[in-house]
Amino acid sequence: MELLGEILHFSKSGRIIIKIDKNNINHKPGSQVYNEGEKKIGKIAELIGPVNSPYASILPFIQSKNKMAGSKVYTAAYLKNSKTSRSKRSIRRNKK
Repeated sequence: MELLGEILHFSKSGRIIIKIDKNNINHKPGSQVYNEGEKKIGKIAELIGPVNSPYASILPFIQSKNKMAGSKVYTAAYLKNSKTSRSKRSIRRNKK
């Protein structure tokens, strides 16, 4: 697990907004996001803001939004380069 950043707030659309840590700016949309207790809380929907200090918009898997602002969130490094998930999505054939 590597540090992604800190939760800033929840948007009106229900997404979690995270300020990405300056040392870890190589995250991609679709990566799973975990809290400090290693519970999956969502996945990265998009990266927004300037390149040198980006923010992440997270699609939450959780309902409880209170008391999460300011807490640290993490990503699992092995999930970013998963070859099995890419190969399953790329095989699509037209049936005639």
